[in-house]
Amino acid sequence: MKEQTPDVSAAAPAIAPEAHTAPARAGRWPWVFAALLLVLLGLGVAPRLERSRALDRREAESRQPPLVAAARVTRAQPTAELMLPGTVLPIQRALLHARINGFVGRVHVEMGDRVRAGQLLAELEAPELQAECHRARARLDETERNLELARASAQRAQILAGEGPVSHEVAEEARARANSAEAALKSAKAEVERLDALYAYRRVVAPFDGLIVRRNVDRGALVTAGSGTGVTSLFEIAQTHTLKVYLEVPQSLAHDIRPGLEARISTLEAPARALPGRVVRTAGVLDPGTRTLLTEVQFTNDGALFAGAFVRVRLLIEREAPPILIPASALAARREGPTVLVVDGANAVQQRVVVLGRDLGAQVEVLDGLSVEDRVVLSPPDTLGDGRVVRVAEERAAL
Repeated sequence: MKEQTPDVSAAAPAIAPEAHTAPARAGRWPWVFAALLLVLLGLGVAPRLERSRALDRREAESRQPPLVAAARVTRAQPTAELMLPGTVLPIQRALLHARINGFVGRVHVEMGDRVRAGQLLAELEAPELQAECHRARARLDETERNLELARASAQRAQILAGEGPVSHEVAEEARARANSAEAALKSAKAEVERLDALYAYRRVVAPFDGLIVRRNVDRGALVTAGSGTGVTSLFEIAQTHTLKVYLEVPQSLAHDIRPGLEARISTLEAPARALPGRVVRTAGVLDPGTRTLLTEVQFTNDGALFAGAFVRVRLLIEREAPPILIPASALAARREGPTVLVVDGANAVQQRVVVLGRDLGAQVEVLDGLSVEDRVVLSPPDTLGDGRVVRVAEERAAL
């Protein structure tokens, strides 16, 4: 048997790698420390450099004129549409009251009846007034007889005064009594006519063609003459073949409202259906409380609307001098009033106080203070004053 000798070459490699890697690791540590040092330096220096550059940029921008957005103003269309609320009213309406004291004898109409002018609506019974009429006629008959006697007596006295038995003074007194009797007759006739005219009011008639919209009395009810507080009317009558609407037109458009202007009347229930109407008259003066012009619009009733309904009236106005339109964001509320900042040709800011018209939401009408060549600053800051030079970032027409 051969004797086996240990393989020394096989055991040696297990120790050799450790001996070679130790010097290599020792050589890499300086590089690792250097990299860490550079990272730490970058984390501290880079933000400082960025802040420094930002400060430089802000300083450079602060030396430049401020940057603003501007828009060119435009002029509104000559035709303007004005929508106003209103209430439909009858073209004529009347409350019928009793002219005499009495009782309701008969009622000939009911609520909702259509009547003609002069048609009998009710009859009143007034026995006391009827008795006064009889008494006045009796006094009239008496004064007529007294006048006949006074004239005959004056005639005889005149004849006797001419013959001598009666003095002229007696004749003159007789003529004076005849004159007094004649005046009494005229007064008695006037009293009879007055009472007859008053008694004729026992017949309550319609003053015009219309619709009985309310009946407040029944047969046998006691009524009182007059229309004061606490006195109930007999009937309410309205003429509804033509209806009217009263509108409050703003002061800015008052000069453009004139009779004959076309209108369209619609309701909230049926906004698509518009009835044609026309402006017939205006008050001619502004209400000092609301600064509005009272305007009446009339239209023919085809049964689509009831009197008393709430409607919207659209007026198509032809304006002789259409106002200027600016974006609502261009307005600035300052101590002087509504203010707009205008950029001139040299990009200098001019502060102008303007007179405003209607607020259209995104746009506002300007009646005075601007021209169509002007450019206005949008969303002007409070620090931007008169004469300041600016840079215009964007220029567009007013939407």
